[in-house]
Amino acid sequence: MMIVGIDVSKASFDAAWQGAGRDEHRQYAYTDEGIEALLEQTPEEAHYVMEATGIYHARLALKLHEAGRAVSVINPLIIKRFSQMQLSRVKSDKADAALIRRYGEQHELTTWSPSTREIQELQQAHGWLDDLIRERTRLVNRQEAHAHHTRPNAFVTKQMTAQSRQLDKQIKACEQHLEVLVKKSFRDLYERLLTIPSVGPKTAIELIIVTDAFSRFEAVKALCAYIGVSPTTFQSGTSVKGKGGIAKLGQGRMRQLLYLCSWTAKSCNPACRALYTRLKAAGKPQKVINIAIAHKLLRQAFAVATTNRPFSVEFA
Repeated sequence: MMIVGIDVSKASFDAAWQGAGRDEHRQYAYTDEGIEALLEQTPEEAHYVMEATGIYHARLALKLHEAGRAVSVINPLIIKRFSQMQLSRVKSDKADAALIRRYGEQHELTTWSPSTREIQELQQAHGWLDDLIRERTRLVNRQEAHAHHTRPNAFVTKQMTAQSRQLDKQIKACEQHLEVLVKKSFRDLYERLLTIPSVGPKTAIELIIVTDAFSRFEAVKALCAYIGVSPTTFQSGTSVKGKGGIAKLGQGRMRQLLYLCSWTAKSCNPACRALYTRLKAAGKPQKVINIAIAHKLLRQAFAVATTNRPFSVEFA
């Protein structure tokens, strides 16, 4: 099977493969014509491998998928670590395409498929909400810094206040829009998630979006690793016994929401309350206990979503 490594940028993409016993490289304009040229110059049984480069890879991956070609989209961190293992010293679009091709040839690949239209609509609105929240955080930091001037400029203060109000209004409107979309397409799942004590609307919506309505994961361990609440071990031999933690490689905002939920879950969620009591008696720090509760909440959410049943104390 031919592996085609693709390095995607905003205006073009580079493709690398091996044909007739030699390395091939082509650069295409990131247009429908360029994608058609790639399809014509590579066989139908080829497997196309690319990095998840923000939104830039999405259109190319979708076009290849719609053409009936096998596509894999790889986490950029994996490609970076593979490059380091190869002791790569050259960084260019051509070299990156060849590197991705070699990765595909040496590793088992998972075939990519696009999210549903409903999920894509949610993801776009969710991405905009994240941008708005980040902008509000930057503005709050600017306001605090401005307030420390000896004589804060009244005009600048007024402008900042107006912008803050506008951002608050946009954030509220975006959150309401997300709730409408979720209730329209995933009402049953949304309402089941809300039956979990301490899980509120924001957490339920975030869970649906980041998991593609819980269609991305067949096992709860994979979900926990993706969110980043899985425990880690730092130990080697008899001398290296470091302090463990959690693998913070996943969804930071989702992890933050679950952590916030853990503060109320330890009192209103029976299973989480029992976990809190046991860990507190064992002398565990508060942060460790809260992460363990967040982990428990995520497992409860997975069970509620995959069994099509509301929360039950009996099975919690």
